[in-house]
Amino acid sequence: MVQSVITLTGAGTMNHLVMIADVIGSRQLANRGQVQTLLEAELHTLHKDRTGLASPYTITLGDEFQAVFKGADRVFPDILAILRALHPVGLRFALGIGPITTRINPEQAIGMDGPAFYQARDLLERMKKDRRILAVAGLPEDDGLQESALGLLDHQLRKWRPNRLDILRLLLQGWEAGTIADHLDITEQSVYKNIREGGLEHAIQLTQALTGRMNNALARTD
Repeated sequence: MVQSVITLTGAGTMNHLVMIADVIGSRQLANRGQVQTLLEAELHTLHKDRTGLASPYTITLGDEFQAVFKGADRVFPDILAILRALHPVGLRFALGIGPITTRINPEQAIGMDGPAFYQARDLLERMKKDRRILAVAGLPEDDGLQESALGLLDHQLRKWRPNRLDILRLLLQGWEAGTIADHLDITEQSVYKNIREGGLEHAIQLTQALTGRMNNALARTD
C-alpha cells in the first residue's frame, strides 16, 4: 500500500483559532446520507479559497468537522454558508483560541494538538448540554458583552430562513444590496426587507466586533 506524505509547517507560539463543529442529532436524521453529502460539498466549496485557513475543513467523523484559522475574518461568513447549505438541519460551532503545540497540518485538520483544540473540544461538549449552537473560548476580555452578543446571535441564527442567512453572509463580505438581489434571484426590496426585519445591520456590527476581538486574541503570543 502506498502511503501519502504530508508536509507539516511549523507551529511556533502564536495563537490559532480552531473550529470544531457537528451536525445536531445526526444519528436520528432520516436523510443522514444526504446531509453528509451536502456537508461535504459545502466544505469543498469553502476549500477553494484558502485565505485565512491554516488547516482546511476536514470531516473527522460522519457528523463532525474541524478547521484551523490564522485569522477570524472568514469565520462568521463560513458559518453562515454552512448553516445555509444544511438548512433546516441544525449545527453546533465551537471556536477555541490558543496555541497549537504540534506542527500545523496544511492538508487536513488532523494530527494536531494544543490548548486551542482542548478549548474547542471542551466547549463543544458543554454546548451539547446547554443547547447553544455558537460559542467562543479563549477570548481575554471578560466583560460579559461577548457572551451576551453571542447569545443574541445564537438565538437569531436558529430562526432565520436560508435567504436571510445568505444575505447576512454576503453583506459581511461587502456585497451591495442590488448585487445580492441579482445573485439570489430576489428583488432588491426583499433584500432590504430582510435587513430591516432581521436587524441585520446590528448583526453585522455584532459579528464585526466579535471578529475584532478574536483577531486581537490571535495576535497575542503565549
